[in-house]
Amino acid sequence: MEFEAATNAIIEKVAALSQSEINKVPFSGSWTAAQVIEHLCKSDQAMIQALNGPVQPTSRPPDEMVDNLRNIFLDFSTKLPSPDFIIPSNETFDKENLIGTFKAGRAEIGKAIQTLNLTETVHMPIFGKPTRLEILTFVIFHTMRHTNQVKNITEKLAAV
Repeated sequence: MEFEAATNAIIEKVAALSQSEINKVPFSGSWTAAQVIEHLCKSDQAMIQALNGPVQPTSRPPDEMVDNLRNIFLDFSTKLPSPDFIIPSNETFDKENLIGTFKAGRAEIGKAIQTLNLTETVHMPIFGKPTRLEILTFVIFHTMRHTNQVKNITEKLAAV
């Protein structure tokens, strides 16, 4: 499943870094690998709330926004702004705690995939009215985008 593959890919990248490396800024203006994971944790919490929140029947194809999400998030040549509520903090993170928090959120999303009707529409002020399927697609593409970012961070740290 794509969700599990995307989740495992970023965990592998971050787990391969040392405790000090995950908190090291690779170049000016960059997030650390730990900040990337905190950003995903914050984003995941908003998605979990939406997935488990009020829904309504969907009057359009439930995957209508998937191609647009793919095109936006998998275009690594563009820099996307992050909403303020999911911008990571500047603290030093404990690698194992951070990965544990990330995995716990992903387990909640995995449960939603197994138990919820993914064709229903939710209300998310930041996205409008996506379906649960589109939210899950966002989570996958968002994770893939940040896996690429962690790959770049890792390469920069190795070059120093």
